[in-house]
Amino acid sequence: MADELEVLWSKLTFTEEEGEDIALGSNSTKAAREIGKNCVVMKILTKRIIFLEVLRKNLKMMWKPNKGLQISEIEDDMFLVEFGDGRDKKRILEMCPWSFEKQLILIQDFEGELIPKEIVLKWTPFWVQIYNLPLKSMTRETGMKIGVKIGMVLDIDMPETGVHWGKFLRVRISFDATKKLVRGKR
Repeated sequence: MADELEVLWSKLTFTEEEGEDIALGSNSTKAAREIGKNCVVMKILTKRIIFLEVLRKNLKMMWKPNKGLQISEIEDDMFLVEFGDGRDKKRILEMCPWSFEKQLILIQDFEGELIPKEIVLKWTPFWVQIYNLPLKSMTRETGMKIGVKIGMVLDIDMPETGVHWGKFLRVRISFDATKKLVRGKR
């Protein structure tokens, strides 16, 4: 069977016309790169059908953009959001995570070099509270050590002194949303 497939594969060739390359200069993508600075790629973790008009209406009400936004479906359950203002984009990314109809929205910065099928959306930021620490361990270093066990550490809610006196430490991490959440660690 493998030999037959190999023979068939070797017969598969492009015609001369099909094999011709198309060279795109930087001018052909200049406008898209400029607009792309105010764009994010978004995916909603749901098995339900998402109606684009309902999504647009809800996100406009929730995000309240200053200069509007456009949402385009670029792949099944994957959307490109174009903000009218870069400050709106920055604010939305900083305030992650978001949800739509009680389903997590994964958002990442626009990468124009990738085709939609190559874009992998699985990371999302969350604030994690770390409880039951000895008072001497309420430090930036402790937050970093514990945070890297969960995901990539983005921020630690800590005063300038580097020590936080309170009930818990808060660490903002980016974690893989396709994996199960752990309830705790020792």
